[in-house]
Amino acid sequence: MLTHKTVFLELAVDFLNVQANAWYVDATFGGGGHSKEIIARGGKVLAFEYDSVTYKEVLPAWQKEIATGQLILVQENFAHWQKTITQLPQFGADFKFAGALFDLGTNSDQLQSGARGLSFAEDGPLDMRLDANLGVTARDLLLALSEKQIAQMLFEAGGEQEAKRLARAIVTYRQQKGEQAFLHSRELSDLISKNKHSRSHLHPATKTFQALRITVNGELDNLETALPQTFASLQLGGRLVTIAFHEGEDRPVKHFMQNLSQTGRAQLLTKKPIVPSDTELENPRARSAKLRALEKLKN
Repeated sequence: MLTHKTVFLELAVDFLNVQANAWYVDATFGGGGHSKEIIARGGKVLAFEYDSVTYKEVLPAWQKEIATGQLILVQENFAHWQKTITQLPQFGADFKFAGALFDLGTNSDQLQSGARGLSFAEDGPLDMRLDANLGVTARDLLLALSEKQIAQMLFEAGGEQEAKRLARAIVTYRQQKGEQAFLHSRELSDLISKNKHSRSHLHPATKTFQALRITVNGELDNLETALPQTFASLQLGGRLVTIAFHEGEDRPVKHFMQNLSQTGRAQLLTKKPIVPSDTELENPRARSAKLRALEKLKN
């Protein structure tokens, strides 16, 4: 059962400026919180859900909206945006949407599940693939990458300030354990906890697990692929809204939107990213969230 609580639920949809019977894209469906709000305001939604497990879990609850044509839910990565739209008879390659929303990162239910090694609290195989068809697991990366490559991954994809120290610990551990190293997620979590010096409200392994998940699933590459496709598919006056949860996600969005603004193709609706209010902060996942939005002016 999904327990995920949507961040910036109403505000994000406010920025979409939902019009009756217009089509919007929810690029990261999850539990469908934003899609539900868009539909409640009279819009229609094409939603992407990349995670096969989440897709199967949520599909039964949305049969009414699907049957009435209010929702089209596809199991696909948003990086395949244009290909997906072209194949759907309701749209086609030249169709223009009134808005698009990206709620980036993973949902709480994914992070709490130990089955795929995404959780540092629940033990499981160190896999982290959101799509079983992907070839490389988190364990594969830890066994194959050099110390320098691991440190770079932890810093760039996870924002881990102790990346070099933790990379050294990971390489030393795998040298000691050989083929038995990193069979389980708790094993990695315990190793990071023992070797990380700084302490905060976050679990010591949070950023390491984040970096591995992002790298295994190619999340940043997929985002950079999807953003220009998304903008091209918006009608003039269409809105693009993003919610990022760490610097690695927010940076490409920021640069993309700034470039569109500087070239006169879009107007920034958020000069600076919007951060959570005190009310939003009651949801722990919202702590690091940043919302950005723009309106398309030119193709």
